[in-house]
Amino acid sequence: MTLPAQVSVVIIGGGIIGCSIAYHLTKLGIRDVLLLERRQLCCGTTWHSVGSVAELRGTRRMTELTRYTAELYRNLEAETGQATGYRKSGSIMLALNRERLMEMQRAAALARQFGHDAEMMSLSDIRDRCPQVVVDDALAGFYISSDGRTNPVDTTQALARGARMGGAKIVENVEVRGLRIVNDEVRGVLTDQGPVQADTVVLATGMWGREFGAAHGVSLPLQAAEHFYAVTEPIPGLQSAMPFIRVPDESTYYKEDAGKLLFGCLEKRAKPWALDGIPRDFCFDSLPEDLDHFEPILTAALKRFPLLETAGIQLFFNGPESFTPDGNALMGETPELRNLFVACGMNTVGVMTGGAMGLMMAEWISARRRPEGFAEYDVARFSPFQSGRSYVRDRTVEALGVLYDIAWPNREHASARGGRRLPLHGSHQVAHAIFGNRAGWEVPLVFAPRAELAVLQPSYGRQNWVEWAAQEARAAEEEAVLFDLSADAKLRITGTEAVAALHRLSGQGAAPPGLANALWLTENGKIEAAVRILTVNERDAYVLSAPGSERLHRKWLIARGIAAQAIQTVTSAHALFLLLGPRVAGCLAAAGAGDAVATMRAAEIGYAPAILAPVTVGGAAGVLALLDSEFAAHAAETLHAAGLVRRGGISALEALRISAGEPAWPAELGDTVTPQQAGLARGDTPSTTALVAIALATDSGALYGAEGILCNGRPVGLTSSGAWCHRRGVPVALGFVSNAAGVGVEWLDGSPFEIDMPDGPVRASLRLIGT
Repeated sequence: MTLPAQVSVVIIGGGIIGCSIAYHLTKLGIRDVLLLERRQLCCGTTWHSVGSVAELRGTRRMTELTRYTAELYRNLEAETGQATGYRKSGSIMLALNRERLMEMQRAAALARQFGHDAEMMSLSDIRDRCPQVVVDDALAGFYISSDGRTNPVDTTQALARGARMGGAKIVENVEVRGLRIVNDEVRGVLTDQGPVQADTVVLATGMWGREFGAAHGVSLPLQAAEHFYAVTEPIPGLQSAMPFIRVPDESTYYKEDAGKLLFGCLEKRAKPWALDGIPRDFCFDSLPEDLDHFEPILTAALKRFPLLETAGIQLFFNGPESFTPDGNALMGETPELRNLFVACGMNTVGVMTGGAMGLMMAEWISARRRPEGFAEYDVARFSPFQSGRSYVRDRTVEALGVLYDIAWPNREHASARGGRRLPLHGSHQVAHAIFGNRAGWEVPLVFAPRAELAVLQPSYGRQNWVEWAAQEARAAEEEAVLFDLSADAKLRITGTEAVAALHRLSGQGAAPPGLANALWLTENGKIEAAVRILTVNERDAYVLSAPGSERLHRKWLIARGIAAQAIQTVTSAHALFLLLGPRVAGCLAAAGAGDAVATMRAAEIGYAPAILAPVTVGGAAGVLALLDSEFAAHAAETLHAAGLVRRGGISALEALRISAGEPAWPAELGDTVTPQQAGLARGDTPSTTALVAIALATDSGALYGAEGILCNGRPVGLTSSGAWCHRRGVPVALGFVSNAAGVGVEWLDGSPFEIDMPDGPVRASLRLIGT
């Protein structure tokens, strides 16, 4: 086929994601689509996918989308005439220890909130349903009846046929060698058969994405890793209706496959592959066997399925999959090049989420804005250094195992750490800081009383650091505490027009010098982001936000008319201290900065020039200090010498804000939420969904977010974040509840509420935010 000279959209890559995007674009009326595949459809990683389609995800939005994926796969044959092989089989996850059981009980509560058909299953019920699996060492199972499986190649071909029926062109054996770029804007592609102009180019290149992106100055942090499974010879009598079995405590999964048993692993330590680039001729290829690496999985499988002792192994398979640093796909328009979109790094769930990802990308391309509830996939969430060879290598070693690890609350990655440090990192270490990782930064979570205690101990109950954070929160209310927020994103906006535009976008009008909280809204009136605006004067202002949000915010501001040259990323250039407590004024005075804390002003902390602005967090008043990074250590030493009592970590700040009922971005505030629903604006009538502050009636268990909220035993919402309140002595949380008649004070005060906890519902009181 001769390539067209010009099209609306070029998609590079013919795996399930590329074909799904093409299919969904045609459904939206964008039919001038050209998909280019360097070899054959499915030949990269799609063809060797296990084909599992699990519907329950961590958010309501993604659960709805995976349900859509299953429904799409189920109906494609009727639409296109191409069978997909989709069938509903159900799935069972086994818990081999108490901690995994609690995780499954939390998942069951989440499923109830989403109206999902899922339940805890006893061992006798598992034996009845799956008599060939040994469960004597298990505590229970978690059964989801709606989960299914599909044939990856057939499903991709069905999507491709549907795309062609809608008008898209799909051409195989065409290699895209580069992009046509004009003034940081992609205008088309350069292929081995000539150029093609396009308004939009989509990289659905899977594990080739990082290398291709880097060749054009685009940062795509993903890396291929080896993924192992085995397939037996046909086994007479193997249960054909066997649900998909997961045993995450053994890193294993099992499924019936045409009379054979397929079993594989997501092992604790993965093997990164092709760090220096994927071979150009890779096509339907596998990697060399590594029986030593796979042996522990085989041993576990023999115990779990004794019938394997007499079954022959037809295939030991090793094939690559691509992984990202946080386990979420890379989606959306790149910050570096306009009109270049990406959809890659699927972390083994490309087939599982293929319909959803194709739909979301098609909507993103069509509307030129991110679909609601999709922020966690935006490629702009990463910093460029995170696509470096060493970083992705080290993180990928951990990436597979994380998928089957217990999803502990406040879990921190152990790999690819320590590269990005605050100016006070060394002194935080001396003060026994326990560090977390935010956008690659090492940030203090909490300070332990002694060095040997400075370790996070995972638990679904009250974790070991909670009392230390409570002490820091008390000190912030009663004494003077320094919280180091230097990892927070900082954008400097310069020029009269740019600063005025920033204020308009922030709903502030002509804002005077000072610090103000601001909401940025989407075109639909929902919350794009919540930021602080520090206005120095009419020509100079700073945007302060959560770590790692620089590129997200910069892209958003540029799209709304602020010139790129007026926006400077200055995160590393400036330290940011939050000083809280009634003794802060005295400390500042003793440090030579004066004792005025009610207005923004320039001051000197010792020798360090700083901008000071009044601020309140969780009811604790204080000052935010912005200063050049090279002065951070001196300023901190001067403040401590002047009477600053201690340092605090972000866990204490979380406890303060949650206890005070203050929503934060992105935990509560996001693009699925309106200001009225969040209690930040008033409406004419009560919203049917609203944010509430929650307190347990007794000091039992712990709240971390994603717990179900019950009214008269009926699911009505979910918590979004949780903490332990040192003032009330009970767990507290924020969360959204829904009521068809409106969420008002009368309903909240007059109804019995409970939190759906692993050990049973616990009574709770709810208060409407903003009242």
